[in-house]
Amino acid sequence: MTSKVYPHLAAAADANANLFISPVSLSQGLGLAFIGARGGTREEIGRVLGWDSARNVPALIKSYNAQLTDTGDADTTLGIANALWLAKGLPIRNEYVAEARSGFGAAPETVDYAGDPTGAAARINGWVSRETKGRISEIVSSSGFGDDTAAVLTNALYFKAKWQVPFEETETRSFTRGDGTRIPITMMKRIGRFDYRETREGQAIALPYGSDGRFVMEVFLPRDAATLRRWERDMRGVDFFAGEQGSNDRFALAAEQEREVRIILPRFEARFDESVKAALIAAGMPSAFDSSRADLSGIASGMHLAIDDVAHATFLRVDEEGTEAAAATAVTVQVVSAPIKRDVPEMVVDRPFLATVRDRKSGAVLFFGRIADPTAIP
Repeated sequence: MTSKVYPHLAAAADANANLFISPVSLSQGLGLAFIGARGGTREEIGRVLGWDSARNVPALIKSYNAQLTDTGDADTTLGIANALWLAKGLPIRNEYVAEARSGFGAAPETVDYAGDPTGAAARINGWVSRETKGRISEIVSSSGFGDDTAAVLTNALYFKAKWQVPFEETETRSFTRGDGTRIPITMMKRIGRFDYRETREGQAIALPYGSDGRFVMEVFLPRDAATLRRWERDMRGVDFFAGEQGSNDRFALAAEQEREVRIILPRFEARFDESVKAALIAAGMPSAFDSSRADLSGIASGMHLAIDDVAHATFLRVDEEGTEAAAATAVTVQVVSAPIKRDVPEMVVDRPFLATVRDRKSGAVLFFGRIADPTAIP
């Protein structure tokens, strides 16, 4: 779904904005809406997610999550959680709850959006905070709840892993932000053997985590700002994503031979917290948000439902030891009336870049996005 949604987010973002999303979190939050959608609404959500509406989605998600979270490595932690927050008195369909519970592990919770919106927001945000180890403390606001709020469908994802070999050296360098201004930032550096590729468009490298390198951070450094903008407009053309590679393999790093490289990478924290509603509409699923066309009749009986908003938040921290990342997605459903000493390549990440956190075993992209203004870690 990233190649469909991310370009719309990038087109609307400021040059200095960090734009870092979790495709897995977004897919599962929207997946809870997908299993309750019918007709054209289901088809649109399925196309954006890349899911065939005829497939047994709950069974696939259950298997997928079990594979992802079984990291088999004491130095790598990955947790995924889903939940249904249902309005008091909502005539929820038993079949919907059964599918959400069996496939997504989403337990239903009853909240009072109309009578106690503050309490409802506190419960949802508390759950998100617990599931992301406090890295994301708020995903919904009580101001968005009222008599017409029917449900909030949530996903939370937490990832923490140590580099296979930690960085040991640091130095202060200048980082050029998206608007061309420069800031001083601590850079980590080391020489090692990595999957690496260099073309006239830029450089790309895969930095492994844990003992077996199953999870990696991939860094895609464009030669200039114009190249970055082009990459962000045409995700498929750069081939960041397994299963969406087409014929162009410029950055298919898994196929590269390891080579010795000197990598210089910022030590930083980055956050993203925005509505992705407009991007999802532009990506091809307008019906779910349209009060006259939305069909979420598989969720509850006797009422017309539509998605009001999709909130998405992420956290990313990269330092000498490794990476910590978290994501949360909340789908709100409402009732509607209806210098180098060795002769090796050097990759100096001193300007805006794209990065992923990927599971090479399944091909899943846990996190993806642009870092244009890294916040230094003291």
